[in-house]
Parts: sequence; C-alpha cells; structure tokens
Amino acid sequence: MRVSLVLFGLSLFLQTQITLANELDWLVGCWESADGSSKEVWVREPDGALIGFSVVVSDSAVKFYEVLRIVANQDGALAYTAYPAGQSPTTFVQLAATNAYVLFSNPDHDYPQEIAYRLKDARLHATISALNSRNPKSFDKQRCDKD
Repeated sequence: MRVSLVLFGLSLFLQTQITLANELDWLVGCWESADGSSKEVWVREPDGALIGFSVVVSDSAVKFYEVLRIVANQDGALAYTAYPAGQSPTTFVQLAATNAYVLFSNPDHDYPQEIAYRLKDARLHATISALNSRNPKSFDKQRCDKD
C-alpha cells in the first residue's frame, strides 16, 4: 500500500513538472537582441525542466553569462534558478503565468527581485526589476533559430 502511494505521488510530481514546463513551450529556442550582442537559448530536458544559457558579448568578448534552470518545485509552482558567472545561484518562484507570460520573484534578493518573460508578436520581452516592477530593465529579443 505504501509503495503504491509513493509511486502515485512520484507520478503526480513528474506529471506536474512536465505539464508546467510544457506551458513554457513558447520560451524554448534561441533568442537574440537586434544588434546580436545578447543571446538566450532555452532547451527542454527529458524530465520536462527547462535549461537556458544567456550571454552578452561586446567588442568580441564575453561580458556576462549565466546558466538558467526552470523546474517545478514541490508545491507545483515553477522555480527559476539563475547561476550567473562568478556568483552564487539565486532561485525565484513563479508568481503568475499564462500561455505567453511568466513572472518569477525573490523578494530577498538584492536585484533583480522579479524576472518576467512575455511573448508578444513573435518577440521575447524579458524584464528584470525590483519588487512591483520598480526600476525595470527590459530586453527585447527575436528568434535566432528561424528555420
């Protein structure tokens, strides 16, 4: 009986992880700024989680990069963890999501405290900000994998 309950719980967790990650299908792919100085790539892992990589290049040199991961946490909400180069990882928890928008928040982080992605008119709009969208910095990207 206990084994059946454990297996049932595990299957629900995995199904939730895959379902929530599938809701972010619109994020998967390669995105770049109009001038090509910034690129972000998202792929789906076999377990349904998403893994991303972001890089900023200036004068042919990498100025910033980070690895990103989105997974469903134990309560079913999505968790976005950023692993910026040379810094400790930071996790943000999903506050809102639709079929073309997701907002993550971590009020204990210095900056950013919110990270939002929105797909509009085939463009990815990413915004980092303090709580309640204060002091925003926005990044507009187009697909770089247009084939």
